[in-house]
Amino acid sequence: MKVLVTGSNGLLGTALKELLGEGHIYHTRKDADLTDEKSTKDYITHHVKNSGVDTIIHCAAMVGGVQANSNNNETFFIENYKINNNVISSAFENGIKNFVNLSSTCIFPDSNITYPLTADQIDIAPPHPSNHGYSYAKRLSGYQTKIIRQLTGNNWITIVPTNVYGPNDNFHPDHSHMIPGIIHRAHNCKQNNEDFVIWGDGSPLRQFIHSKDLAKVILWAIDNWNSDVPFMAVNDNEHSVMDIVKIVAKKFDIQDDKLIFDETKPRGQFRKPAKSDIPKDYQFINLEEGINKTIEWFIINYKTLRK
Repeated sequence: MKVLVTGSNGLLGTALKELLGEGHIYHTRKDADLTDEKSTKDYITHHVKNSGVDTIIHCAAMVGGVQANSNNNETFFIENYKINNNVISSAFENGIKNFVNLSSTCIFPDSNITYPLTADQIDIAPPHPSNHGYSYAKRLSGYQTKIIRQLTGNNWITIVPTNVYGPNDNFHPDHSHMIPGIIHRAHNCKQNNEDFVIWGDGSPLRQFIHSKDLAKVILWAIDNWNSDVPFMAVNDNEHSVMDIVKIVAKKFDIQDDKLIFDETKPRGQFRKPAKSDIPKDYQFINLEEGINKTIEWFIINYKTLRK
């Protein structure tokens, strides 16, 4: 199997690069602009013909936190649609045997759902309006992947992870996802001797998967997930926002009297668990260990990381 990973400098891409090692193709933005049809097709065709690529793991995307999505829904839809359609169409034209389309639990409806979330609920209602641009683009890539699988009989699958975290993430304090955002805010508070303020009461529960675990699961799914139904890549364990804050505060040596939970701010949905398709005997990276290693990476790479 010769793999091409799109978006190889991102959170998941770097984990895949570390796991796969040398001998594969790791796409970055400087190699090809995936929003450009010709650039994408030329790049993929070249590596199929000259490098023997038969597998594509498609991680590249325009991503952002709640605020970025809410303010730019049209842009997030257009850019992600271009990226996904260009990569998927080029992979189809080149007869790629194994194709992994990375999606997100944000594609799930905002209403009329039951918990835990399962793949058969994706189409029953619209996604949350705060990120419907990104979510609809991801839904479309899932439909496109399924149609090509049914047409060709090739091993094309969609994988839906929840709350991925780890090194090489986007650590912007306002535009990132939960764990990297909390890490950066904690760092700033420690540096400036300020209170560590968290929105809400800390009670909401979420499921998290480390990028290294997700990378391993993706390779397992390529060999084992023989279905056009999306694969739910979920760590069943739920952890509260309070759990995350306590782990991060401990690592930064932030004392309890500096922790402020601002209950005048929205806390978000209390819980939204998803049902996992990962084998029950899989041993996940411990959350505290994973967060601590992520913080260590953050500190070492602070000058150059995405923030």
